[in-house]
Amino acid sequence: MTSYQNFWNAEIETLLQQLDAPQSLEDNIVDTLRSSKRTGIFPNQIINALRIGLSVKEGNQNMAFVASMQSGKSGTIYFLCNYVLPAIGLIKEFESILFVTSMRDTDLYDQNCRVLEREYYDCISGDMKPSVLKVMKMSDFFNHPNPHKIVNEYDVQLIVRDEDQYGSGVESSFELAFFAELRCRIPDIKLLAVSATPYDILDAQFTGATDVDVIVGVRPPEYYGISEMLEDNVIEDIPEGFRPIQAQDVDGEEIYNVHPKTEEYVNYLNTFESGLGIIRESNTSRAIELRRLLKKQYKNKCTTILIGSDVACDFSINEGIKELSDLILKRGQRVVLIIVQALTAGKDLGILKEKVRFGIEPRDKQLANGAQGITGRFCGYHANRNFKLMASRGLLEHYAQFEQDWEIFADDEWRNNLLNNNVKGLSTHTKFVKTQVEGSFIPVEQIETWTYEQLLSEKGREALSFIDNDAYHRLLDYFESTFYNVSTKGVRFNQKGVTVRIASGYNQASNRVYKNWECNLASDFGNIFFKKIQYQYGILISNYPCDDVRNTLGFTGIKIIQSGKKEWRNQETSVQNNSMYDNNEAA
Repeated sequence: MTSYQNFWNAEIETLLQQLDAPQSLEDNIVDTLRSSKRTGIFPNQIINALRIGLSVKEGNQNMAFVASMQSGKSGTIYFLCNYVLPAIGLIKEFESILFVTSMRDTDLYDQNCRVLEREYYDCISGDMKPSVLKVMKMSDFFNHPNPHKIVNEYDVQLIVRDEDQYGSGVESSFELAFFAELRCRIPDIKLLAVSATPYDILDAQFTGATDVDVIVGVRPPEYYGISEMLEDNVIEDIPEGFRPIQAQDVDGEEIYNVHPKTEEYVNYLNTFESGLGIIRESNTSRAIELRRLLKKQYKNKCTTILIGSDVACDFSINEGIKELSDLILKRGQRVVLIIVQALTAGKDLGILKEKVRFGIEPRDKQLANGAQGITGRFCGYHANRNFKLMASRGLLEHYAQFEQDWEIFADDEWRNNLLNNNVKGLSTHTKFVKTQVEGSFIPVEQIETWTYEQLLSEKGREALSFIDNDAYHRLLDYFESTFYNVSTKGVRFNQKGVTVRIASGYNQASNRVYKNWECNLASDFGNIFFKKIQYQYGILISNYPCDDVRNTLGFTGIKIIQSGKKEWRNQETSVQNNSMYDNNEAA
C-alpha cells in the first residue's frame, strides 16, 4: 500500500475509536469503499465525515467544513448524515438534517437533490434506506411560516449551509432567520457551514464573535486543484485591464474587435479534434458582440454559444450546460462557451473536464469569486492536463496558500499582499480595511520548551501531566516517520483543554509551527493557535528530525504554552503610509 493508503487506514481506525463507533459503521465503511466507483464515496470523504461527526459529538454548535473546490464535499455530507451520525446515535429514526443551498441556482439545487436525497445502502440489513437529508433552497426555507415549520415538521437536528460565502451579511435572510429567530427558539440546533471559501464564518471565529470548530478536508494525491495548476504553469496572468473584446472609437463610432489573447486561446482550442473553451464576460451586450465576432471569425472551425439569463442568450444557464455535453461528448465538436454570471461555486462540469481546453476568467477583485469561478470549475479528479487558463495569478497564488493552510487568511502579511494586488476583499461581506480588528485577546502566561529526547524521560512526562497517557503516546507517535511523511493536516489531538499545531501538517512555505515558534509572553495565544475559544494549553510540535530539510528550525521537540484569561481589546485603526514622509532612509 502507498503511504497515503496507510495514512487513511490508520486515520479511519483512530477516528472510529474516538467516536466509540459500533461495528456496523466500520462494516458500512468497508462495503462503501469496496464499491467506491458505484457509490461515489472515497476514503477522503469517509475521513472528512468521521472528523465532522466527532465535532458534532463533542457538542460544537457552529462548525465550518473547509475543503478544496470539487474535492467531494457533497459526498462527505451524504456519508456523514446517512451513516456516521445515525450510527453514533446523534440522528434517530424520523429525525432529519436540512441541507440549505445558499445560491438561487435551480440547476445547483437539482444537482444537490440528486446527490444528497438518493437512497443509501445499509450492508448490515441488506436494505436500501431513505436519505435523512432534505435539500431546500434558501428562499423556500425562509418563507413564512418557515423556518420553524420545516424544522418542527421534519424534526431537524442539524442545518448544513452549502456555499457559505453567499448571503451571509448582516441582516441577510439567513442571519435574520437562523441566528435572530431559529437559534433563539431552538438553542441546541447545530449549524455546519460548507465551502472552499467560508471566509465569513472563519473571520467570526478568528475575532471571537462566534465559537466555530473548523474541520479541514483531506486532500488526496489524485486531486488536481489550483495549487497543482500553478505548479504546472497552466495559468497565465491576465493582462492589466484585459477584456475579451476591445473597443475603439472610430469617427465617433465604437468599433469592437477580438482581443489578440482571446484569439490565441481560441486558436489553441482549434488544435484539438474536440473540446471546450470558456470565456467570462460581465456585460451582456459585450458578450453578444463577442459571440458575433467569434462566429464570423471561426465560422467553420468551432461553435460559439452564449449562456446567461438574458433573452438574447442562446441558452439559459441550465440548458446551456446540457447542450455542451451533447455538442462535445456526443457530436465531437469544438465549442467556445461565453458565460455571463454563470459557472460559479458548486457547478460541476463532470466528465466535460476531460475535454476542457481553455478558460478566461477576468474576475480579480474578490478572492472567493475569483477562485470559485472558471478556475474552480476545472478542479477535481480528472486526468486532463492539456488546458490553458488566463486569470489573476496573484489572486490564485493567494488562494493556493489558503488551500494549503486555511489559517493563513488571518495572517497580516498575506492580507496586505492581497490588498496591494488590488484584491478588495475575501468575499462579498469581508472587505479589506487597514485596521486592527476589535476582538478577544488571550495572554500567554508560561512557555516551556522540551526536546524529543527529554519528552521520553520522567521529567518530560511530568511536564505533560495535563494530558492522559493515550494522548502522551499519541504525541510521541507524531515524531515517527510513518506519521510525518504522509499528509497529516487536520489530525486532531482529542484532549480536552489542549490544542496543538504539528509541523508536518503544514507546507514549507507557510509552516505555522515554525512561524509561531518565537512567540513570547506578549503574544496572543489565540493568534498562535488560531483558537479564540478558551484552551488552557497549546503545544507547538516540531516533529521533523533536526537534519530533515523540512525542519527549518533545526530543533525536534515541543513548546508548551499555557494561556491566561481571555480579554477584550478595542479596535485600533492604523495607517499604512508609503509616502516619502514615512521613508526612514529619506529622513
